[in-house]
Amino acid sequence: MSRARHKLTATKVKNWEAGTIYDGGGLQLQKQSKSHGRWIFRYSFFGRRRDMGLGTYPVVSLAGARISRDHWEEVKLADRDPIEVRNQERAKLLEDRSAYDPTLEEAVTACLEHRKSTLKKGGLAGRWRSPLDMHAVPLLGKRRVSTLTTNDIKRVIEPLWVDHHPTAEKLYQRLRLILKHCVAHEINVDPEIVDKALGQLPAVAHQTESIKATPWQDVPALYQKLSKPTSSHMALRLLILTVVRADSVCGARFEEIDGNVWIVPPLRVKGKEGKTEEFRVPLALEAMRIVDNCSKRSRNSYLFPGHRNKPICGNALLEALNDLDEPGRPHGFRSSFKDWSRENHPGLYEISETSLAHKIGNKTERSYQRSDLLEPRRALMKAWADYVTGSS
Repeated sequence: MSRARHKLTATKVKNWEAGTIYDGGGLQLQKQSKSHGRWIFRYSFFGRRRDMGLGTYPVVSLAGARISRDHWEEVKLADRDPIEVRNQERAKLLEDRSAYDPTLEEAVTACLEHRKSTLKKGGLAGRWRSPLDMHAVPLLGKRRVSTLTTNDIKRVIEPLWVDHHPTAEKLYQRLRLILKHCVAHEINVDPEIVDKALGQLPAVAHQTESIKATPWQDVPALYQKLSKPTSSHMALRLLILTVVRADSVCGARFEEIDGNVWIVPPLRVKGKEGKTEEFRVPLALEAMRIVDNCSKRSRNSYLFPGHRNKPICGNALLEALNDLDEPGRPHGFRSSFKDWSRENHPGLYEISETSLAHKIGNKTERSYQRSDLLEPRRALMKAWADYVTGSS
């Protein structure tokens, strides 16, 4: 097919079957068929021939191709290579996009960094990232948040929605927070896609299972079985006697013991960072014996050392109970104590709740409650220790 050397018209471009036709000034159209072609700007830069693509036909019209050709001709006349200039502009665009359109994994990190001052141990204590790293990041971590859709969120949550509903709920809450964080930083995302995904999932009548607790009548027998001079057995004994949470016990240090009072620092008291206060725990005589025994065997500042001079972890307590075929969990001893208190000391509701470090009353009422009821709690905890050890 012969090459046309005169300026083109829109009709001629449309009717040209296949081959290359020229418009002058370096602009040409390479047609693969009557309905499809590719615009090329051919120019010479310092003696080197260059072919620059200007888009496809008919997406780019003849008029559009001429405007683009004229623009890049001006760039060339300024002694700048059009292709190099365009490559630089594209690289800058990608760089700007990355700065304002992070991947989901980057957004997770940024959101956690923003919120970590309100989370215990910067979010590590509650493993804030864990459900995201387990389920969302492997699927969508490399995707730009602006490209995420309702269906993407649904793909992450749906496999967990029925059989692992609590985890799915955590994923929903975290993803919602992350996209709201992106909106606050003027990133082009649709925060509604998380709620839309939730709306497409079936209704689930999820029943929350309570943590298994040892019946209070069985606690004394179990206490006697925890007789080994190991960190896990001794920690479980102190946990039963004081009914504090497992994290508080596992990280206990000798410098926290002040006479017969154990002062748990805010970092290991349940609650948001900056919203918790130290919690004083009265120690019964049996609890003091455990502290004394720990001081004789521990080689560092921890009452219950584990490996590599670190404190034991909650799993060590679980394993100790499992070895004894005890179905109750460490946290369940708080329930054991509460049931014992209700049945044997029904008039001491406020004291038993305070012993569990629970908040009582509304915000206004609590503002007037300045006492932690240490001495009344001491009497109740002594009665509990006497019951557990068989002294009563």
